Formats: sequence, structure tokens, C-alpha cells
Amino acid sequence: MSGANRVKAGALAAIKPMKRYTVTLLVPALAALIFFVCPQQFSQNGSATGQKRGSRRTAPPQARKPSIDYSKFSHATKEHKEACKTCHKVPTPNWRKARDFPDVADFPDHDACVRCHRAQFFRGPQPVICRDCHTKSSPRDDARLSFRNPVRPQQFTIEFPHDKHQDVIARLRRSSEPERPAWFLRASLTSSAHAADDKTKTYNNCDICHATPTRLPAAPPAGWVDAFVPEAATFKAVPAGHASCFNCHWKSQPPEAADCAGCHKLATPYVPLAAPQRISMKFKHSREQHVAECTTCHINITKAATLRGLKPDVPIFPSCAGTSCHEKVVSEELDKLVPGPGMAAFKCIYCHTSDVGSKKPPDSHFLAVGRKVPGR
Repeated sequence: MSGANRVKAGALAAIKPMKRYTVTLLVPALAALIFFVCPQQFSQNGSATGQKRGSRRTAPPQARKPSIDYSKFSHATKEHKEACKTCHKVPTPNWRKARDFPDVADFPDHDACVRCHRAQFFRGPQPVICRDCHTKSSPRDDARLSFRNPVRPQQFTIEFPHDKHQDVIARLRRSSEPERPAWFLRASLTSSAHAADDKTKTYNNCDICHATPTRLPAAPPAGWVDAFVPEAATFKAVPAGHASCFNCHWKSQPPEAADCAGCHKLATPYVPLAAPQRISMKFKHSREQHVAECTTCHINITKAATLRGLKPDVPIFPSCAGTSCHEKVVSEELDKLVPGPGMAAFKCIYCHTSDVGSKKPPDSHFLAVGRKVPGR
């Protein structure tokens, strides 16, 4: 082989390793480029997945906290369950203008709110939080809503152990008591033991607290049934407000005036009834024939082992129809229930209004006049 041929063969032999080396470098580089440009085409172990795309994992959206309506104060809020005297002062500075005795007659001062709600208190020219107590959210108008606000649901119920109070009040007589301040006497009920005559027979002392009211209660939202407006003397009053309680519970007898939680128990908000609930709406306590010792008719009170939670219900037998008082009337009314053309339209309205009188008479009415209960 000539020298030229040997040189050419050596050059070709040198080029082949160079080509293999270049290809070896280019293949990994190309694979890396494809991986970074199109990573979704590869699975976790590096193999191609064809047309299948990998799913993206996204964090679940966090629930947003409900916004707080600062215009509606709630005692059920955790931060509002501190001792009542933390915010409420007894008596409030306006008690002389609002009451005849030291009382809580106004909302807490601004300090009670600002100590926790400074941010809401100075938010804009008309802070929403002011609407809970004020008629307008304005720094130039400090007019307040009535205390307690009559249009707001009540948040507390009153715990009143009737049995304990009956025994204590029964022993009270003005002559045996120490001198009381003027506000105490003004706050006393007109029919209370402090003004009672020892000659008056109040056997079980019910009328010491349950006097005959002088004003008719507010009409129900839908108005009086059958347009029958009962007289004020139809009902008996119950102790209302602190005037009755502070006679004893101002400073001497627990729970004292500053211990609000002693009587006021937090409850599910409710709207109290404007008028008393009565089955026999036409019964009037002040009627001459009905003026008697209370337990003559309220016999369940004398039967009960405790008066706590006792309702003032009166059974038709023997209180009403078990005597000569109303036995004849009840019997005549039941006669009208004999099946016939007028039965469907008949309503017992001697004692009841039509909302009650249109219902089926209870078994007790038949048994009270010695009749067999229909269908039995």
C-alpha cells in the first residue's frame, strides 16, 4: 500500500470513534431537553406515558370565617360570658330619672365596649356597632334605644323558686320590719305584704304578689280573638321587674342586686308573649262569685309537693263543673254537640273564644258532668 493510501486509511479510522463519541453526547442531551420542555410526557420513573397526563394536586380551599354583625349584641358569645358586673353597673347613673328605686335602667357605658372593640368603635363616621344601643350611628346624636329593647328577642329567662318565696313572703309584715328607705316603699307592690292589713284573709298569700292589674296587657300581634277585649281585671298580675325583687334582694338577701346571674339564666333567644295565655279567656277573677281564697279553684297548688315550675292551671272538675257553679252550663253546652246539621258550626263560647271553643271538648268536660265520653 502506498504512503498516500495509508494516510487516508488512518484518517478514516480516527473519524469513526469521533462520530460515536459525538452521538453518545447528543442522545442524553436531546433526552434531557425533551424532559424539561415536556415533563408531563414522563411518569415518575422516567418512562413515557403517551397521551396520559399527570393530574395536578391543588390544596383544598379554606373555609372563610363568617362575618360578625356587630349591630346585634349576644350574651352567648364566649367573650361576653364574664361576670355581669364587668359591664353592667348597679345601679346605673340614670336610675333617678327612670325609676323610683336603684335599678339597672340603661345599657352599659362606652368603656365596657371600647375595651374590646376599639377597632369597631372607631370604624368610619357611622360605626355599625353603635346600632346595638343607639337609634342612630352618629357622634352628634346620643339618643338610645329603650332599655331593655322591646323589639329584640330576650336572651335570658328568670329562675324563680316559687316554693321558697311563698313561705318567706307569708311571714312578712310591715310592723315587724326595720325602717326602709323611701325608694323601698315606693317600689313595693300596692298589694304586697308590706301594705297588707292583718285583718285581710290571705290564707295562702297568693294575692300578696298576684294582685289585680290596673292596665290591660298589650294585644297579641294578630289582635284579640273574636274582637273580644278582656278587662284588666280578667287577669292576675305577676311580679314584673326589679321593683318586686329588690325589696329583699337589694343587699341583705342573696342573690343580691349585683349578682345578676343569680336569677337571670342564659337561654335560646325568644320573643315573650304580649298577652297571657288562657284557655278560658272569658273567666274574670274580679267577678263577685270568683272572689275567694285562691286555692278554692287552684287546687293543683295544694296537691303539689313543690311549687317550683308549677303552672296555675285550674281543672274543670271539681273547680268549675264539680259544684253547682257551672255544672248546668257545661251540660247544656255539651247537649249542642249532638250530631246534627248545626254540629259542625257549633262553638263553645261561654268560657272560651272561638279559637278554643271550636275544638273537640276534652274528656274531662264530659266526666265533670257525669257523662260518658263519646267513642268510649
